[in-house]
Amino acid sequence: MTLHVFSCLFALIFLVNTLVSLPSRRLEQVESLLSFKNEFLLSCNKSVTNSWNRDAIAFDGVLFDKDTGGVTELKLRGACLSGTLDANSSLFKLYQLRYLDLSRNNISSSLPAEFGRLADLEFLDLHQNRFTGELPSSMSNLGLANTTVLTKLHFLDISNNKFQGKVSEWLWNLPSLTATNLSHNSFDSFPNISPTVKYLVASNNNFTGEIPLSLCNPRNLLVLELSNNSLTGAVPRCLSESITVLNLRRNNLTSLPDTFSNSSLKMLDVGHNQISGKLPRSLEHCKGLEFVDVESNRVDDTFPFWLKDLPNLTALILGSNRFYGPIYSPQYPLTFSKLRIIDISRNMFDGSLPPNYFVNWSAAISSSSRLEYGRPRVKLLNTYGQWRNQDQFTLGIDFSGNRFGGEIPESIGLLKSLLALNLSNNGFTGHIPSSLANLTELESLDISSNQLSGTIPQELGKLSFLSYINMSYNKLTGEIPQGTQFQTQNESAFEGNIDLCGFPLQKSCSMANVSSHASKPMHNLNSHIDRSAIIMLLFLYSRLVSHPNMPLLRHVFRLIFLVLPD
Repeated sequence: MTLHVFSCLFALIFLVNTLVSLPSRRLEQVESLLSFKNEFLLSCNKSVTNSWNRDAIAFDGVLFDKDTGGVTELKLRGACLSGTLDANSSLFKLYQLRYLDLSRNNISSSLPAEFGRLADLEFLDLHQNRFTGELPSSMSNLGLANTTVLTKLHFLDISNNKFQGKVSEWLWNLPSLTATNLSHNSFDSFPNISPTVKYLVASNNNFTGEIPLSLCNPRNLLVLELSNNSLTGAVPRCLSESITVLNLRRNNLTSLPDTFSNSSLKMLDVGHNQISGKLPRSLEHCKGLEFVDVESNRVDDTFPFWLKDLPNLTALILGSNRFYGPIYSPQYPLTFSKLRIIDISRNMFDGSLPPNYFVNWSAAISSSSRLEYGRPRVKLLNTYGQWRNQDQFTLGIDFSGNRFGGEIPESIGLLKSLLALNLSNNGFTGHIPSSLANLTELESLDISSNQLSGTIPQELGKLSFLSYINMSYNKLTGEIPQGTQFQTQNESAFEGNIDLCGFPLQKSCSMANVSSHASKPMHNLNSHIDRSAIIMLLFLYSRLVSHPNMPLLRHVFRLIFLVLPD
């Protein structure tokens, strides 16, 4: 009985302490929350708002100010809200809101100007909804337009919606804005950008014309992401001076600045443009560079041996340009210390590679442990993060579509963490190096369309991660290895090798052996018949020397001897 009393007393004390420790909540704020919830249909049963009711001890996703009882944070990401956000929404009665996340819902309406009433708002995330139309020309502050609003807002994400038209002036006049994401909409022009902005992501829109020089105004700009637009002209020189991440991929740009003097530049991606000329040598001064991508342009240059001096270079992508010449020079040995990805495919590189070519290559690739990048979950750095997490390209070498000759270097077997190797469409000769069996992490191997000969090393059958193989159109002979990964390939992976046999080819190795052995006795028999025929003909010739028709017979014998083998 005493124990029961103490248990009840303890429970009562705990309940009182819990209630006392809960932040006070103003009744009208609770009513506004419930009204806001009722403005939408809930499209799933797991909405965070399911816990909301007048008697709830706690409101999931809501933070109340402990002193005033007002709502300061509203985190409703993926809350299954479906409907429209109107100008008279109860949301705009939560005047103390500092943090608002409505991302990943199904809200379909224009952007209400009444957001301007949330004067304390610092963080606003509306990405991945169905907001439509143009941004409001101004934000209202308790009904007063054209006044300075949202003065504390430093983060704004309206990406992955259906906004269109011009980016409104008020957005760039926000005095505290440091990061904004406008990507995946249909914006077509933007005005001057605020000098406070450090991170600007505006990819996948309809921006046209030259890159505005107004982007040079914010000297603190660190990340600029304008990929997948229709921008033209030259890349402004000012963008090479202070930016850390510069992504201008998939536009119609024609040239890069001659001078790069930015030691903090980590990523340069100008792939899929129309850039011509040489790769700026001044990039060697950007000692922080980790990622360089100029693929699918018109760069006409020799291999940039000088990039080996960049201590942090992790990815070098030069594919589909007009690079030419050798990629090996005794004077400039390549000693990439952190390289994980190199793609020089579809160029005009030529020459041969010495056996020790890969000896001094990246410790990251030659490490025996399986290495993977973790993507930083920061939306404003999504492009920079994505390449670091793409396993199908991580730890990859692509030399395909060039004019290399000679043997494949045996030192390729030192790169033990290599995941993808593509040497196809070249002129490599000799045997497939058995050292490839050391690449125990290899997932993709393409050595098709070369001049390789000899047998496929049987040790390659033990590569358990090897899911893609292409050895077609070489001069390979013998039996295809019987390892599981080889047996799961299509016949096309080995076609074009006349003397190759075994599954998955239709040509059986036992049939090939029978045919080979059977041809030898037949050859001996033919040789024996030929010798016997010659002896018989010589005998007949000696007996018919005095025959009256000998002149005619002599012509017949001459014809017979002409058709006999030597």
